[in-house]
Amino acid sequence: MIRVLVAEDELPLLRGISRMIMNLCGDFEVVKMAKTGREALDYLKDNYVDVVFTDINMPVVDGLKVLEYIHENMPRTVGVVISGYQDFSYAQKAMQYGVQNYLVKPVDRAELKKLLEQLRDSSHQGRKKQKKEFMERALHGESGIAKFMESRMQTGEKLTIGKLYPVYLVVKAFCIHVFGNETADPEIWGDCRPEDAARAEENESEEIYSFYGRNPNEILFLFEDEKPDIKALVERIMKNGNIRFPVGAVAGEPLDEIDHLAQTVRKLRKDVYKNWIYGRTGEIRKIKEVPQTFHFSEHTEESILYMAKSRQFREFDNVLADIKGQLCLGKITQYQIEMTLDRIMMLLDAYQTVSDSMDTVNVRYSINDIVVRSGSLEEIFEKFTLWCHEELFDDQGQDKGALMERLDAYIREHYKDSINTKHLAARFGLVPSYLSKLFQNYKGITPNHYIQEIRLEKAKELLVKCPDLMTKDIAQMTGYADPSYFSKVLKKYTGMYPSEYRAAHTGKQS
Repeated sequence: MIRVLVAEDELPLLRGISRMIMNLCGDFEVVKMAKTGREALDYLKDNYVDVVFTDINMPVVDGLKVLEYIHENMPRTVGVVISGYQDFSYAQKAMQYGVQNYLVKPVDRAELKKLLEQLRDSSHQGRKKQKKEFMERALHGESGIAKFMESRMQTGEKLTIGKLYPVYLVVKAFCIHVFGNETADPEIWGDCRPEDAARAEENESEEIYSFYGRNPNEILFLFEDEKPDIKALVERIMKNGNIRFPVGAVAGEPLDEIDHLAQTVRKLRKDVYKNWIYGRTGEIRKIKEVPQTFHFSEHTEESILYMAKSRQFREFDNVLADIKGQLCLGKITQYQIEMTLDRIMMLLDAYQTVSDSMDTVNVRYSINDIVVRSGSLEEIFEKFTLWCHEELFDDQGQDKGALMERLDAYIREHYKDSINTKHLAARFGLVPSYLSKLFQNYKGITPNHYIQEIRLEKAKELLVKCPDLMTKDIAQMTGYADPSYFSKVLKKYTGMYPSEYRAAHTGKQS
């Protein structure tokens, strides 16, 4: 309840205003009716109220003295002036004490009701802000938060935090360290506030507090006094936040003691990492006896060891592809994927294939980074294979130059064909991402961009040198099956459509 003191020296008005306040809004309770300013001050010295309604012109101690007192001693108490004097010189004086509300006698019921609703909403927001401040302190590991709350409250003021139901929510993937903005954009929530996205439309009074986790894609929700429906919560988050990635949420045990909040959150983050089925949206439930890796057959381990020892890199890629295929057959957690890749690294390290600079922590962080930055199991293994080639098998560098020269010559000869990075990787026996990385180091651009450049240069040449050729024929001759797409590409890179380009260089339209 919002505690109210009303100070008015005319008894009928005092009773009438007090009755109106309680009848118009059930959230308010008039705890004191003071017939003088002195009576109001005596009460306020020993008791806390949220709102003071006071007349200005009262004998002995006027309403301005009451407003001055609460301004200096009760900063969270709101003052409201009630006066029969319609010159606003009193209101101007009251503004010195932070008063922003002024009612003229006789008090209009509609006007009072509107003011009470505003005060109620403001009081609610103020208390919520205070609660969130205490919760944040608890999240940072400060102890004795309950006692600290008591010390911050004024005499008679009450601020209690009810039972808290914690929910830890993660979008896309769990990162074991703090990653950069390019991985999880802080604007992942767009224009939607997490608390608004989480609230059910039919329950606007629901008390929800949200805090970003270690990374912007992690959110801690605290529901006060109301246990949330996790499935419905995730659905609302995805819909209201317009999120297109997997969303996982784990619920913690309800908290009666805010001092345990930091410890609870640490446990919830651990539960997310250990139990979230990769790529699955919904509630994360604890999996009993989760194996760290899927079962490596004796043959698979022997194969990895043999590849590492004999430096047979292409065969190593085939083994990885086989492991990926086995993982695709069942449900596997993100943690299991990472531990599986970590196990592969341990086997490679058995024959000192791993670079001396790669310690255990760096390996674990690198593997987690690959998983976090990927959008599928296919992409995880593609990037992991690329990383192995770059970090572990880099002594093949003397052959890379010759390989890229052959690749360059092949692109120039077959640019008219339907080729791309994936096609080239299959032809040259490399992982697409690894081939793209090698070519980018060699030419400064990716194979796809290089193909595009060659096609456009040939097309521009034909537009100028062969003015009788139609645009659709030039598109087909330079590897563009769709003339409209060719026109858009040329416009994007030159600022002109084919006919405009030809006219600018030859004076002839297509």
